[in-house]
Amino acid sequence: MIRLIVFIFSFLFSNVDSDQIIAKVGDKIISVQDFIERAEYTPRPFYCRGKSSTDKRIILNSLVGEKLFSIEMTKEVPTEIGNYLIGRRNQKMREVLFESITQNSFKKKNKFSHWKALSSLDYSFSYLSISNDYELNEVQNEISAGKSLDEIFYLKTKSRNIPKREKVNLFTVGNRALREELFSKVWNSGDIIGPIKTDDNLIMFVQIDGRHKIINMNQSAALQLNEEVDNLIVNHLQESDFDIYVKNLMSGLKFELNPNTYLDFTYSIKDWYTTASDIKNNDLKTKLYIENTDDVLLTLDNEQISIGEVLDWMAIHPLVFRDGYYKELHFSDQLKYALADLIKDRSLNVESLKRNLDQDPNVLSEYEKWYDNYRAISHRKEIIEDEKEFNSSKVSKELNEYFIDLTKKYSQEIRINLEALEQITLSSIDMATYNKIGPYKLTVPLFPVITNTYKINYGQPLNM
Repeated sequence: MIRLIVFIFSFLFSNVDSDQIIAKVGDKIISVQDFIERAEYTPRPFYCRGKSSTDKRIILNSLVGEKLFSIEMTKEVPTEIGNYLIGRRNQKMREVLFESITQNSFKKKNKFSHWKALSSLDYSFSYLSISNDYELNEVQNEISAGKSLDEIFYLKTKSRNIPKREKVNLFTVGNRALREELFSKVWNSGDIIGPIKTDDNLIMFVQIDGRHKIINMNQSAALQLNEEVDNLIVNHLQESDFDIYVKNLMSGLKFELNPNTYLDFTYSIKDWYTTASDIKNNDLKTKLYIENTDDVLLTLDNEQISIGEVLDWMAIHPLVFRDGYYKELHFSDQLKYALADLIKDRSLNVESLKRNLDQDPNVLSEYEKWYDNYRAISHRKEIIEDEKEFNSSKVSKELNEYFIDLTKKYSQEIRINLEALEQITLSSIDMATYNKIGPYKLTVPLFPVITNTYKINYGQPLNM
C-alpha cells in the first residue's frame, strides 16, 4: 500500500551525514540525500523493495546506471522536456528562496503556544463565503439581528444545503487565517466566527456545529503530538512570513484581464483541464491548443500580454488551481487566481535569479536529477524498444548486460563509498511523496528500472 506524504522530514531513514557523497560518475554526484530520496520517496521495484545490504546495492547500481545511461544518450532534449526541466529548476529556486526568507520564523513560536492545549479538539462547522463589501455589510447586519448562518445562506441562495466541514482539527484546516481564528480559543456550538479574511479577497463566516475532544492516555503519543504541533507552528509562521514578503514584492503590480478575450480563453482552459485524462495526475500536461494567440489576454503593469505569451509561461509553469474553498468558485474565478499565482511565481523567479539561486547546489542538483532521469529512460527505450518488458518484478537480461558493459567502460570514472552505503538504514514501506505547493507535484523521479544486479565489482573506492 502506498502512503501519501505531504510533509517530508529529510533523512529520516539514515544515520549518516546527508551531505556525504555515496558515488561519483564522472562529474555527476550521488549523495546520501539523493540515495535516500530515490529509495524512499517513490515505490521501489519488487526486486529491491527490502532493506537488506543486497537491496541497497541494487538501488545504488540503479542510480549509477541512470547516470551512465544519461551520459550515453546522444539525442537532444525536446523543447517540451526542456521547458519541464526549467520549470522544475524554477520551482526549486522558489523553495530555496522560501527557506532563505523564513529562516528566522521559528523565533516567533511562542505566539501560537496555546495550540498545544487545543490540538486535541476538532470542530464541525457550517460556513459562508463572500467576496465584496456589500455582501459583508449585509451578512453582518443579519447576524446582528440574531439570524444563524443557515438562515442567512437560505436568504441568499434559497438552498438549505449550506457548505459544511466535519471534524476539522489543527492539522486539517487548510487556510492559515481560518486556523488562527478557529483555534484562538475553545468555541461552543452556535458560536459564529467572522469575518475572516482569507489569503485573497474572500471573506468567511463560520458557525460552530459541534466540538469533539480526543483524550489520549498514551504518553509517547502525547509527546509526538507536541512535536507535530511545534512543526506545524513553524510551518505556519514560515508561510505567514513568506506571504508578507510576497505581498511587498507584488505591491503596486497592476494585473488586468482583457474581457474581450478572457471568456473564450476560460472556455478553452476549462475544456482542456477537465477532459485531459492525465491532467491532474501527470506533471507533463497534454498540449493545449488555442486560436488567435496574438490577441491580448491581460495587461501587467501597462504591458500587454498575448494569449501566446501566457501559453509559453504555462509550458514552463502549468496552471495550479487552488484547493479548498476556491473549488466552489465559478471556473472563471478559479482561473483568475491560477493566473495570478502564475504571475506571482514568475516574479519570485526574477527575485531568485537576482540572488543567484539558480547556482545554488540544491537547485543545480534538482535540475540534474530530472535531466539525467529523462535521458536515462529515453536511452533505455533505445536499447529495448518494447516497454512492456519493464515491470516491477524483473529486469531483462539484455538490460542487465548493457549496464554491466557500461560499468566496465566507465570503471575508471566511477567512485563508490561502500562504507557510507552500508551505514544507511532503509524502510521497506512503499511511499509516494508529493510537493505541497507548486505546479510539479512529484518530489523525485520514478525509480529507474535499469538493473537488478547487486554486484559492485566496478569503479574505484571513494574515500571521504
